[in-house]
Amino acid sequence: MKKFLTAVSLTLAATGFAGLANAETWAPASSTPTLLSQPGFTVEKGIQLSCTLNGMATINAAGDAEINALSLTGTLCGLVGFFNFPYELEGGLNDVVTIKNVDVQGITGDCLGDLVGTLDQATGVIEFTNAEIPSNPAGGNPCKVNGKVDTTPAVSYTP
Repeated sequence: MKKFLTAVSLTLAATGFAGLANAETWAPASSTPTLLSQPGFTVEKGIQLSCTLNGMATINAAGDAEINALSLTGTLCGLVGFFNFPYELEGGLNDVVTIKNVDVQGITGDCLGDLVGTLDQATGVIEFTNAEIPSNPAGGNPCKVNGKVDTTPAVSYTP
């Protein structure tokens, strides 16, 4: 069965450290932050699931960031899978963060594309509000993600 995703991604959202083309610098350097969603985290593609998101990111010594693992747990949530890691993590203006090329296979279809959220630089919490990953193939419902993801240690970036 296919799964859907609308979440991160988490956080935190690349080794081949695709961040080399980016101007931002992630911190703490040389760390492996974990990602864990807060209560109320949901993913949706036709049906909405309340899940727990778990993941792991890597920030290299140069300050480039990528997400190396993501998974969902909860009723039916384990049927949603993430593929083709790592996902580059980019920081932008106004604390916008983008997890690049998230590949999700879900219960009601697949999604592939960028997942955009905001980062609270003080706490390292990434928030997704009706964040969408386009349907794959195009034409179907997008995957939607809502909720907050904690990073430990708390991540931040300098544009």
